[in-house]
Amino acid sequence: MPAASAALTRQHPLRSTVAARTVFQGCSRGGVAVRAHEDIELIKRCMQTLLLGLSLTSFVSWAEMKPLEAMNMAGLQRSLGQIMAKDYLMIGSDVKVDDATKQLNTSIALFEDHHAQLKAHPTNDEIRAALGQVEVIWSAYRPLLSATPDKAQAPAVLAKAEELVKQTQHVTDLFEKHNGDAASHSINRSGWNRVLTQRTAMFYMARAWGVQAPNLDANFDASVKEFDAIMQELKAEKAPNDEIAAALRKTDARWQFATKAFASKDFVPTIVAVNAESMFRQLNEMTRLYAGLKGDQL
Repeated sequence: MPAASAALTRQHPLRSTVAARTVFQGCSRGGVAVRAHEDIELIKRCMQTLLLGLSLTSFVSWAEMKPLEAMNMAGLQRSLGQIMAKDYLMIGSDVKVDDATKQLNTSIALFEDHHAQLKAHPTNDEIRAALGQVEVIWSAYRPLLSATPDKAQAPAVLAKAEELVKQTQHVTDLFEKHNGDAASHSINRSGWNRVLTQRTAMFYMARAWGVQAPNLDANFDASVKEFDAIMQELKAEKAPNDEIAAALRKTDARWQFATKAFASKDFVPTIVAVNAESMFRQLNEMTRLYAGLKGDQL
């Protein structure tokens, strides 16, 4: 979720797809999220790495923020809005509560920090007005997130998350237009799949908790299909270099694993949450590569 930070672009050692499938198969048979100590440790390491990356994000100097860094920060606000709703749902449904609570608090602080940085960045009246509308939505969204999770309030959280992702997408589009370069377009385009890793997880958590929200199943299915369509599009294109080709293969492997979890007759929210963070980090790296940025620029 973070912005102009190198932390989340660093790869965390993950199991092979075969090993991951073994975990998933065990979960499906036993109806439990993890079946061995080593799998619990994997989850802890994944979440710790993500939280560390989040905490390091705001170290970027406001004065030094470059156009592409601002573009990426604007794009990552989309993900943060979805992550916060996902964490709210995880806490409410008793899924990795400690980790979700830490991530939620960190994400709230980062969203506000990023918003202030984007407002301070030299842009134009149109972007400033769009950021003002983000503040309006955020002023209603934040109190919901700060309250004790309640299944009855979950539909309202999802509704505000939807408003926020639409408005932050609008801001991202305006930053792309303002920058007017191919790298900004790449960050916007490939960065949307980062959002979808959290969006699919958010809807999945709501379904697993039994939340009664309008169009929940349809929104989940649409997000899964959209992610898959973008992956197919990227795979059909010739990768610009070997790094991107390798990143794409790794992301696709994680996505294939995710679709198996989604298709399971038993809900496996812990596995879905951990896999979503793994895909997020991989897509963060892919976005950096597509944009042609150095490792410490995204």
